[in-house]
Amino acid sequence: MSKLETNSSAMKAALSLLGERQQSLLTALLHHREGLTVEELSSQLTISRNAVNQHLTQLGSSGFIHSTLQESTGGRPGRIYTLTPNGLELFQRRYSFLAKLLLSWIDKNRGEEELNACLTELGKEMANGLAHRLAQHTSRSDKLQEAATIMSELGYDTEIHQLSENQAEIVANNCVFQELAQQHSEFCKLDISFLKHLLKADIEHTECIVKDGKYCRFRITNSDESQS
Repeated sequence: MSKLETNSSAMKAALSLLGERQQSLLTALLHHREGLTVEELSSQLTISRNAVNQHLTQLGSSGFIHSTLQESTGGRPGRIYTLTPNGLELFQRRYSFLAKLLLSWIDKNRGEEELNACLTELGKEMANGLAHRLAQHTSRSDKLQEAATIMSELGYDTEIHQLSENQAEIVANNCVFQELAQQHSEFCKLDISFLKHLLKADIEHTECIVKDGKYCRFRITNSDESQS
């Protein structure tokens, strides 16, 4: 699974939280990848230039659009607005379909062992790319909370349960890979590997939604101890 897919659910959720006018503005920019001016956006959306500018300011501060100066045509140079990479990621893509094809191909041509190794390594790479966020925290509880926050950003609805002094669990009320995991139960190894390397802890997957569980529970032991 690519880093782009891991962000997909969170970005689509962000789009749904925007107002109707802002969604329409972003869609207009999606259809005009060369960019649009305030005047052009005002005409397309049938709203005032002031309203367009307000929306552009808000969307720019969220990192979804950026602007550049138009080439001078003799008059006062204007600005042209386009989507940023984060803005493009707001729109749904068929990553899950491609992922299913890839998993099926690996399983068929390389076998279960190779598929498991691939998912484990992907989880490790994901964790390595986010390790800097946990490095900003010193306490075990803060690191655990940061891990839960990251999972929420990836689309999980998570909460933390402290089971004992040395043991806790992250409980996910949903599975962002549910369709994939139902077809390839090995996919859970990605989550386990991700948390293992992110938290440098022993992870036990004690309950799984795609295996008739109500939740996905990840029991965490020996957090911050060295892992191979």
